[in-house]
Amino acid sequence: MSQCTEFSDVRKVERNPSPTEQQIRTALFQNVLEASARNCEATREFEEVMGQFPSGLPHSDGVLRIKNASNKLTIARKEMATAQNRLNDYLSQGIVPDDLAERVNLVADAAAC
Repeated sequence: MSQCTEFSDVRKVERNPSPTEQQIRTALFQNVLEASARNCEATREFEEVMGQFPSGLPHSDGVLRIKNASNKLTIARKEMATAQNRLNDYLSQGIVPDDLAERVNLVADAAAC
C-alpha cells in the first residue's frame, strides 16, 4: 500500500525573507513536490504491475515489466531524496544549490540592467 504525503502544511518562517530567499525556497519546495508526485506515480505503477501476477510468478514479458517499473521507482525515490536533501540543506544551513544560485544571479543581473 503506497503512502503519498500531501504537502499542504508548510512550516512558516518568523522573519520576512528577501525576494531572493523566497524564490530559492519556493523553487526547492516545488522540486520536492514534483519529485514526490513522480514517486507516488512510480509507486502506483509498480504496485499495478505486481498486482497483475497473483501467483507471484510472472510470465516472460512480466519479468521485464517488473524490472522496468522497479527501475522507474528507484529513480523516482532517488530524485525525491535529492530534492528533500537540497531543501533541508538550504533551510538548515543556508546552502543554495549551484543550479539555483546561477538562476538567481542571472535574474539579479537582468534586473540591474
